[in-house]
Amino acid sequence: MTELRILAPVVVDYYAVPGASLRDPMAYAGFWAEQQSALDELLVELAPEAPTEGTAGRPIVVLEHTRPANSLNLYRTISDYGAERTPHVLTGTLRPAHLPGEFAGVTDVLHTGVSEISFRLYDHGLMLVELLADVEPALATPADELPARLDELQDQAVAMGERVAREVVSRYLDPMLALFRRADREDQILAAATGQDDPVTAEFGEALWVTRSLILDPACPNAETMVRHWVKDVVSAADDRLPADRLLDGEIHHLVRWLNYLFLDRHGAGGRMLPGDPFQDQWDALRHAQVFYGMLDRIDTRLSKILADSAAATSRWELDQLKDKLIGLSQRAELIIMERQDLSKYLKRSVRVEMDAILDFWDYETLLEQPVRFKIETCDRRLAELAARRTARSAMFTDLILLGIAMTSILGTALAVTDFGRSIASDPDMAVYDLGRSSAVEWFASQSADTILIASGMLSILLVIVYLFFRRDSRS
Repeated sequence: MTELRILAPVVVDYYAVPGASLRDPMAYAGFWAEQQSALDELLVELAPEAPTEGTAGRPIVVLEHTRPANSLNLYRTISDYGAERTPHVLTGTLRPAHLPGEFAGVTDVLHTGVSEISFRLYDHGLMLVELLADVEPALATPADELPARLDELQDQAVAMGERVAREVVSRYLDPMLALFRRADREDQILAAATGQDDPVTAEFGEALWVTRSLILDPACPNAETMVRHWVKDVVSAADDRLPADRLLDGEIHHLVRWLNYLFLDRHGAGGRMLPGDPFQDQWDALRHAQVFYGMLDRIDTRLSKILADSAAATSRWELDQLKDKLIGLSQRAELIIMERQDLSKYLKRSVRVEMDAILDFWDYETLLEQPVRFKIETCDRRLAELAARRTARSAMFTDLILLGIAMTSILGTALAVTDFGRSIASDPDMAVYDLGRSSAVEWFASQSADTILIASGMLSILLVIVYLFFRRDSRS
């Protein structure tokens, strides 16, 4: 049997509150456990008429984070994961009949061959949609027509993956998230929904990319033609031989490089990932790699845009808005990087080796992690600049207030001395308190009010000039 497994990371409006599962694991697990029954009731309303009697024909969504994680003795087995909590929050399983917008009335070979639809929701705004289709009838053509048929199949798979992703989000995920948010009114578990005026809402439900994994029996007719054409564009500078030659010679049994993947199913296990599937670890590693690459890719893109906006922002209100976004994205990027490192400690060793190999070939650290770290540092510098600008603005206001007080004090003091001098001169009773003749007081008393005002004004102007001089000198 020749099958095609389609995998698409999809942007969604779900962001977990940072650290919610660590601050109070019991309350976090209790929240998700309480939602399962309400979710089952919601699915009955959301699903089209069940294709078979009973609940077996309806969509199945299982909430995964319903148990508190145990921080002790996580390495009880080496044949499975060490962590007790999966990276994804929930797992959904659908049938083609549950997506009438995509599959109703469609009779092409790819759609009719779909036997499995599933989706997984992750913390940082990403959902993973997977489809498995039997494409052997579509490839039952003469060898000279296979390349064109494979290209057509690839285009159809990409288009179908994008449409299925949109329908899964709109029909099932959005109502489920609304249910969870109603239960979490204080935003302790789920971050608040993105506002409709935010441009990022246009991305929700859209696939970042669609990968195509061809699962092929090397003993089937025209297997060599299919292998060579499917991976013809997948090369690496480090390879001594073509990847297709290594696959056909049995040197390697699968190839996960860039978008078009190939698995040689010599045992007839197929792509259902049932017990005994020889590629179970590779599928798990591929999921993890897709998720971490996709999550960090979205953060990288949004950081670039917000940094560009912050460089062009002029008003204080714009800067305040961008400051909040910069802080939030920087923290989320750091969380994603830390979560990958943390997950690597607990992954089954074979899964970790495969995941690291996939990410290494994708230049994950060079193309994503390092640029994101650099942009986080740039964000920190930009935030420091904004804070310094605000401090400088506050200092300037303080200086202006003090300068105004000084100017009025000069005038007030001059007028007070003038009034005092004239009081002494005109009141003999006051003279007994004056031990000597004060020429300064006498001078002030003898000046007209206009002279006092002009002299105070000139002294104030001199203070302003001195202030501006030293302020310019401090900026330079």
